[in-house]
Amino acid sequence: MSSKKEFLIYGKRALYEALENNVEIDKVFIEKNSSFHDNIKSKIHKKKINISFVPVQKLNKLTPNNHQGIVATISPISTKKLSDLENRINKNDPCLILILDGITDTKNFGAIIRSAECFGVDYIIISKTGSSPINGETIKSSSGAIFNTPICKVDHIKDAIFFLKEFGVEIIGSDDKAAKNLYKYKFKSKTAIIMGSEGDGINKSILNICDEKVNIPLHGKLSSLNVSVAAGIFLSEFKRQSSG
Repeated sequence: MSSKKEFLIYGKRALYEALENNVEIDKVFIEKNSSFHDNIKSKIHKKKINISFVPVQKLNKLTPNNHQGIVATISPISTKKLSDLENRINKNDPCLILILDGITDTKNFGAIIRSAECFGVDYIIISKTGSSPINGETIKSSSGAIFNTPICKVDHIKDAIFFLKEFGVEIIGSDDKAAKNLYKYKFKSKTAIIMGSEGDGINKSILNICDEKVNIPLHGKLSSLNVSVAAGIFLSEFKRQSSG
């Protein structure tokens, strides 16, 4: 592998989305004698990408994760800067931004990206430090949705919040202890929703500068939801309101 193309992705859906989105793919490794990748094989051949049929042991050496018999090497996924968001949020059109504070689990991160893509999130903002890496597990957990969802990395989440506020974006913090009920809250057309880690929630200093804090009402014995599930609920409610 060349030094520029050492990024591994794996799994049928992740590779399919990479092909559909014209991601630069260096080489694809497919389990020898497998027939269930015929659709992907035809796409690979059309794009004239190097392909190797290898024993499953070779794939297991490339990644210990559930590769589903297919692994590929791609260029690292590019991320955005805050200034790249300006053209989108400087319009009067509705926009939805998702800010993740301290989400370090790659599977949760990937699942959130998948939900974000499904509900039309314009950008996901994460911190350069203290956040889940963007790696093969993230891509697989997102079912390849990461190739359709712009991700912006910032030095500090607070910088992103102040930047968004300058353009009239309302900042909503997901907080289990908040007095306001998600289903009774009316979102503004330009909104950024912040989700914090399952263990600690949103950092207090960040929560303090949110415009509003909102909770998801729960009716069972447990007091909290998985963060990827909670993110999906918030995004779904925003879209329900904006399309109503």
